[in-house]
Amino acid sequence: MKTLSYKSFSLKTHKKNQQKNKPNVCQFELTFACGLSCKHCYTNCYNKPQYIKKEMPLKEVKYILNEVYKYGILWLCFTGGDPLARKDFLDIYSYAKKKGFIITIFTNGYSMTREIALFLKNHPPFSIEITLNAATQGLYEEISQVEGSFFKAADGIKLMLDMKLPLRIKTQVTKDNFKNLPEIKKFIEKLNLDFLPNAYLHACLNGDTAPCNLRISPQEALYLKSKKTTVFDDCRPLNDPRLFHCASAARDGLHIDPYGNTFCCICIRKPKVNLLRENIATADKIITNWVKRTDASFNPECGACSRRMLCRSCPGKALLETKNLHGKINWFCELAHLESPKKTYVP
Repeated sequence: MKTLSYKSFSLKTHKKNQQKNKPNVCQFELTFACGLSCKHCYTNCYNKPQYIKKEMPLKEVKYILNEVYKYGILWLCFTGGDPLARKDFLDIYSYAKKKGFIITIFTNGYSMTREIALFLKNHPPFSIEITLNAATQGLYEEISQVEGSFFKAADGIKLMLDMKLPLRIKTQVTKDNFKNLPEIKKFIEKLNLDFLPNAYLHACLNGDTAPCNLRISPQEALYLKSKKTTVFDDCRPLNDPRLFHCASAARDGLHIDPYGNTFCCICIRKPKVNLLRENIATADKIITNWVKRTDASFNPECGACSRRMLCRSCPGKALLETKNLHGKINWFCELAHLESPKKTYVP
């Protein structure tokens, strides 16, 4: 029997779905609950009992997973909050695994238990991505705002490594940990894993802009880039008049929140369609049509900018921070105007 590499299989499947105007990936926020309360987190505003109690029960989560499966989506990412914070996480995971989804889990390790780790060892996901923002207790808990969280998260990471699970560790770069990045890098590389920092921060889902105040300077972000670290995404194409320059424009991703709503992207949550009341095909058509109508417009000032090809702002981040899809975020603007091989920041 002829074998096919994962890369070839993935490319072939993505192209097939794109020809049918169907998304390939589902990002499913199982819960906004999380054991941490990180200062920079954009979902922590909903990490409260009054919101969590309204989240879907297991039966409804399974119903939506069935619909996602029938729609032909193969790649599934469980995120949150922290999906492991749900008491029925293993029930959800095992159900999705039996369906045949290629599963990625986003977590912080805080809620990882031996029971979960053992189950994942026997039924491994495609990938587990953990965020580690400090390598010492003091700094970690200053960021997480939860006493005792460092050792609990560290134990979770150790469990996953002991079980030889497919682990990636990311670091969210903020003003709080920028000067400590070398020791975080050293800590992660001692685990034989790559150091993956990210300098992007955006406002909370409820519009609170506090996380934006934790951004490192554009000069510092460019310094990290000069060290060949994964700090931010590729640039937008030159002379492209569209507003969206991501999977949202191609409708390659389906986003679902803990209440069963689907929407354009993690930042743009209106219009939304509830998948407990409407089928995915109709919902996807509604969102796609909205994107097409909106995509034709562009901020005249930004559209005429000579540095647009270097700008990493996006309408979603702009909407959360400025209440306007066309809003200009000064941090991204300054970053684009600074970016040049001749300009290097030295801390």
